[in-house]
Formats: sequence, C-alpha cells, structure tokens
Amino acid sequence: MTKMPLPPMGTDRLNVYEYCRLMDGEHVVLGFKGVVSQDVLSDVGLSIRNRYEKQEYETGKRVFSIFVELAQNIYHHSAEREFSPQKQRSEGLGVLLIQDFEHYFLVTSGNIAEKNTAHNISQKCQYINSLDEENLKQFYKDERKKAPENAGGNIGLIDIVRKSGNPLTYSITELNEAQSFLCLQAKVNKKN
Repeated sequence: MTKMPLPPMGTDRLNVYEYCRLMDGEHVVLGFKGVVSQDVLSDVGLSIRNRYEKQEYETGKRVFSIFVELAQNIYHHSAEREFSPQKQRSEGLGVLLIQDFEHYFLVTSGNIAEKNTAHNISQKCQYINSLDEENLKQFYKDERKKAPENAGGNIGLIDIVRKSGNPLTYSITELNEAQSFLCLQAKVNKKN
C-alpha cells in the first residue's frame, strides 16, 4: 500500500494538529458542530456515561441532562435548518461543547437565531437567573401547569439552572439586521 503525501499546509487548509492543541488548551472534551439530532444525543450520552461512569457519575448525569436541554434549544430555535429525508422534518444546526476543568464543567451551545428569538431567550435567562432557589422552584411548578406549547422553553432553561446550581450565562452577537448568534453556557460544579 502506497501512502500519498499530504499537500503542504496553506492558508486554505485547517491545521488539525493546531486545532486539537487549541481544544486541549481550552479543556474541550467534546465538541460538535452540525445538525442536532437524536442520533447525536445518543452518541454523546454514551460518551459521557463511559467517560464518567466510575467517577463523578452524578455530575456526568447532570452534564448530559444540560447538554440535552441546550441541544433542544438549538433544535427548536436555530435559524439554520437542514431537512432530514429519513425523518421528514427540518432540524436545527449549531455548536455544542463540553469543557472539563479541575473543579467544574462548562456546557455550551451556539446557533444562529432570529434576532427576536435571541432577545426573548436572553430575557428569559435574565428572569430565571434573578430568582432565588425557592422562587425558581415555584416558577418551575407554575410553568409545568401551562400548556406544553407555552411552557417548553422556560422549563428547559429552568432545568439547566436547577441542575447546574449556577446562573445560565448567554451572549448575543449581531450578525445582520435579522439574525444573531446566540450562545448559552452552564457551569456545573464537580463534587469534591
């Protein structure tokens, strides 16, 4: 078998080694960009379970649960869509990351969203973050009583804050008059 040499690195080629070093430097243990589907969630769940099953199992379960909530946010709110012929529906595109630091994990999502959608989600985050533990619990109960089409987004964001034990951070980067890039991030403390 003859090995073909790679062409020299140019400005149009990604230096994968440097990219991997950058991810390692940022403590990225899982990075995904593309269509968010049930298959992706299943693979990630298996990866997280295998990685943390002997140590930090409960923390790993919370990380996965938050990852799923952030993935669902992409699925529902991404302005970038791709049609799945097998599933006969469009699915959202976005970025999902899990970073593993010494004392905590960061679970991050990012996607292009319509400006009003990004603004509405940021307002929900601000409100949820302003609640103390008791009021957050009551808000969760109140939202659960609503019809599913009216409560879905709030329930997911509330779950993220409750499971992480930390505020949900967000950023919005304006792309053009109609769209923004929405980034959501949850910090999950490790048990000592």
